[in-house]
Amino acid sequence: MRRFRFKLTSWMTVLLLAAAFLSTALAWLIASQLPLGTKNVPRYYYPTEQDITQRVERDIKRYESGQTPNGDYEWAVYRSNGTRVDASPDFPRTMTPSRLLAAQTPGERDPSDESDVRTLHHMQAINLGEGAPGYFLSIETVTPRLNQYQVGNSTAFFFLQLALFILFLFGMTRWIAGLFRQLETRLERLVEPDHAVSPLRPVKGPREFKAFAHSIERVGDELDVLRRNEQERFTEQLRLITSLSHDLRTPLTSIQGFVQWLSEHHTTLSDQERTDVLAIVSRQSETLASRIEELFMLAKLSNKDYPVHMTSLDFVTLLHQVAEQHPETTYQYTGPAHLTVQADPNLLRRLIENLVRNATLHGTGDLSFEVLQESGHLTFRCSNAIAETLTPHQLTELATPFVTSDMSRSNGGSGIGLSIIEQIVARHNGTMQLTSEQNRFIVSIVLPDAYKEG
Repeated sequence: MRRFRFKLTSWMTVLLLAAAFLSTALAWLIASQLPLGTKNVPRYYYPTEQDITQRVERDIKRYESGQTPNGDYEWAVYRSNGTRVDASPDFPRTMTPSRLLAAQTPGERDPSDESDVRTLHHMQAINLGEGAPGYFLSIETVTPRLNQYQVGNSTAFFFLQLALFILFLFGMTRWIAGLFRQLETRLERLVEPDHAVSPLRPVKGPREFKAFAHSIERVGDELDVLRRNEQERFTEQLRLITSLSHDLRTPLTSIQGFVQWLSEHHTTLSDQERTDVLAIVSRQSETLASRIEELFMLAKLSNKDYPVHMTSLDFVTLLHQVAEQHPETTYQYTGPAHLTVQADPNLLRRLIENLVRNATLHGTGDLSFEVLQESGHLTFRCSNAIAETLTPHQLTELATPFVTSDMSRSNGGSGIGLSIIEQIVARHNGTMQLTSEQNRFIVSIVLPDAYKEG
C-alpha cells in the first residue's frame, strides 16, 4: 500500500507538471498568433564590437601600406612603450592606451531603450614595421539606430495560461476520477455483493491501478466464498437444530406422556401394567441419553483441540471384541489374524461400535469386515446387505449429520453415527468413503501409516 501511495503521488506530480507545461506552451502559441493587446516598444542599437573591429582592420591595412585611415572616428597609433607615432587631428593628446582602456565601459555597446549618444572606445594591435609592435586606438561618438519591436500583453497571457492550466487540470482530474470510480465500483461490491450483477469492465490506466483493482477483485472473490460458506454453515446449523429438536423431542414427549398417564392411572393399574409402562419409559430414557451422548461426542470430535491419545493396539482383536458384544449380529471377517496399529483405543472402539450398530439398525444382515495392508496403510471395509442399492445422492445425504432414511427413523437411528465415524477417521488423518453396489452398503476407511505387522 505504501508503494501504491508513493507511485500515486509521483503520478499526480507528473500530471501537474505536464498540465503546467502544456498550458504554457499552448498559451505562447496562441498568443503568438492572436493580437492579445500587443504594443510597439522602441529599442536603440549601437555598433557592435564585431562591426568596429572590421572597420578598424581595414584602416590598419591602409596605415600599414602607407595610406591614411578614413574611418568615421578619431584614431591614433602608439608604440608598445606608450609613445605616440601618429594620430588624427582631433584625437585627444592625453588619451594613451592605458587611459583608453580605463575609459572603456563593458556596456557601452549594449542596446538601450533610450537614444543616448555614446562614445565608443577601441584598441587593436598593429605592426609598425620591422616587427615593431604597436597599438591602433579609435574613439567614436555615435548616435544609436532605432529598431521597434512588438511585445505581448503579459496580463492577457497570464489569464490565458491560467485558463488553459485549469482546463488541462480538469481533464486530467476527470481521467483520474474515472480510475478511482472503477476502484469504487469494486469496493462497493465488497460490502454489497448483490449491488450489481453486470460484469466489471477491465481497468484502463497505469498498471499500479490495474494491480490494485485486481487485488480488490481477488479480495471480493474470497469474501464471496466466505459469504457462501457462512450461509451454508448457517443453513447447516439451522438444519441441525431442527433435526436435533426432533430427535430429542420424540423420546422426551414419549417419556412425559407415559409419566403423566402413569400418575393419573397408577391406582387402577396392575403390577404388570406398571412394569410394562416403566420399561417403556426406561427405554425412551436410554434413547434420549444415547442421543445426547452422541451429540456431545460429535461436538467434541468437531473441536480441533480434542485430544487424541495414540497407542499401540491389536486392531483385529478389538474388532472381534466389539462385534461379539452384539450377539444378534453375525459377521464374516477377511484379513490377517493380528494387526498392530497406532490409534486411540477409545475412539477406534467407538468407530467399530457405530459401524456394527449402523449395520444392525439399517441393514438386512450379512455383515462382513475386511482388513487390508497396503504400503503401511490400513484399509478397513465394512459392508452389509440393504434392501436396494443407494444412489450417489443418497450416499452424500447419509454422510450429513442428522440425515436418515425412513427406515432409519423407524429403527431408531440418530443420523449422526456416520458423522462420528468420519470425525474419528479425520482425527487419525485418515479418509472415509461410502459406496453402494449390488444391494450392499460399504464403508471404506483408510488410516495412513497406522500399522505394524505383529
